[in-house]
Amino acid sequence: MAKAKKSTPAVEKISAEELEQLQGLQKSIGSALNSLSNIEIAKFELLNDHSRMKAAMQELSAQLQEKYGEVNISLIDGVISEVPAQEAEMEVAK
Repeated sequence: MAKAKKSTPAVEKISAEELEQLQGLQKSIGSALNSLSNIEIAKFELLNDHSRMKAAMQELSAQLQEKYGEVNISLIDGVISEVPAQEAEMEVAK
């Protein structure tokens, strides 16, 4: 007895244009995700740098305060001036 061949259903495909459009969108999404990842990594590194800089600033401020006392230091020209009495009182009140 002869075996009956099963008919293979025809495979339906989207058009080449639709496939190209779909692949382009998928590539754009991948690129956007990659960019977002890079941004998050840069943000993480900047936050770490900021923390280190802030700690260094606090350390230097403490050294300067130990050396010069409770004074204001101009960041423009380094001139030292006395802290006004009102400002000093507000510091103590905090």
